[in-house]
Amino acid sequence: MNRTKLNYIVDLAFFAQFVLVGYSGLLLLIEGHDVSHFWKLIHEQLGILMLVFFIAHIALHLKWAVFTTKKFLTKQREIKTGEIIEANYITVD
Repeated sequence: MNRTKLNYIVDLAFFAQFVLVGYSGLLLLIEGHDVSHFWKLIHEQLGILMLVFFIAHIALHLKWAVFTTKKFLTKQREIKTGEIIEANYITVD
């Protein structure tokens, strides 16, 4: 399986878990202790599974995150049109 397909599957599963945990969390908030045992179990178990998929998501995007962070933290000098860039070469014997 290539990286793009794996990334898509992990992100899609992560999103589905997010929706279900959010929905069950709202049920728990609104109805309190009257919520069925099924929704409590879904909320707890998918919450734990989300942690696994979150770690997988971060691992798949780590190279991008490091590159983007470096790009934001380093000040890149913009070269203006017509600006001459000089290069000094040293001969090595």
